[in-house]
Amino acid sequence: MKTIALTGAVALAVMAPAAYAAPTITFAGGSGTTAAGTTVFQNFDSYAPGTLIGTKTYALDANSSNGARPAFGSTGNFASVVGGGKYSVDFGATNVFSFVLGSLDTFNKLTLLFSDNSTVTYLGGQIIGGLSFISGDQHSALSNGVVTYRTNGGPLIVGATFSSTSNSFEIDNLARGGVPEPATWALMILGFGAIGGAVRSRRRVAANA
Repeated sequence: MKTIALTGAVALAVMAPAAYAAPTITFAGGSGTTAAGTTVFQNFDSYAPGTLIGTKTYALDANSSNGARPAFGSTGNFASVVGGGKYSVDFGATNVFSFVLGSLDTFNKLTLLFSDNSTVTYLGGQIIGGLSFISGDQHSALSNGVVTYRTNGGPLIVGATFSSTSNSFEIDNLARGGVPEPATWALMILGFGAIGGAVRSRRRVAANA
């Protein structure tokens, strides 16, 4: 299996928070492995094939005609957002969001929601960082693989909406995780320092008593 790993920043992302750079996008074409350090929280296998899970969005298996299973990394069910459809998911705040992408089309759209209620929207090739792809190709590593979004010190990602104006937008294995941002680590260290200082202060008071 040929793997293409490319990274790009999306200059055309709309509604990006003014104070921060847009998330960094990594597309691993031909790969089915979500980003290191992430945990899959939705693989759609808990639904019976054909179940409606969003606006014109279905959990499907390989036998369905409403969408094509992503070429890499997808087993069991996957989700297909058909024309005019939308699928939204909320999750715990994270600096890394990753998922398996199938047969990317020019009419697919992804909107990320951040902890400060701002959003960034990606259209077609912007979803994979503006890289070249073959629209709708069900087998090419240029159009099938794993896409990962990492924040750049700005608000954490808390949700995503997948939509499409035509058939279809296929996804699987939504994952989140990653290490805390440096600012989060700093706050944690300060917190531990404050706790340690309080413990030492109480010990001194107890000793003097």
